[in-house]
Amino acid sequence: MADVQGFSRVGFPRLHPSRSVSRSLWVIFLFLCLFPSNALSGQVTLAWDPPSAEYGGFILAYGTSSGSYTQTQDVGAQAIYTVPSLNPGQTYYFAVKAYDRARKNESPFSNQVSVTVPILNARPAPPKNVQVY
Repeated sequence: MADVQGFSRVGFPRLHPSRSVSRSLWVIFLFLCLFPSNALSGQVTLAWDPPSAEYGGFILAYGTSSGSYTQTQDVGAQAIYTVPSLNPGQTYYFAVKAYDRARKNESPFSNQVSVTVPILNARPAPPKNVQVY
């Protein structure tokens, strides 16, 4: 095959349709393994000071509206927790409450904190003023 300004053409053999479908499915499978869907989601790590009184554990509550917690997670006795699978660009509001060892009594919610999950791997701005020399 002829070179065109330093580039050469490469020919690829035609594949049988069933092989092409099989190869396409393999590529999709490989892509999903290498780039799982939660890789595109954000996460937030929260930490808090335990109360001075006896406690059994904590419940972390969060949602996308201030004061409205649509999700809860019992995080046990740990005073730090990473919330996975959050939508990048979305603002979330968090609060924590403690419960006693018997799980019969709960404290009121802590102060509320909020965070906007960063958008990672955003495309950079395109170059400007491209010139030919």
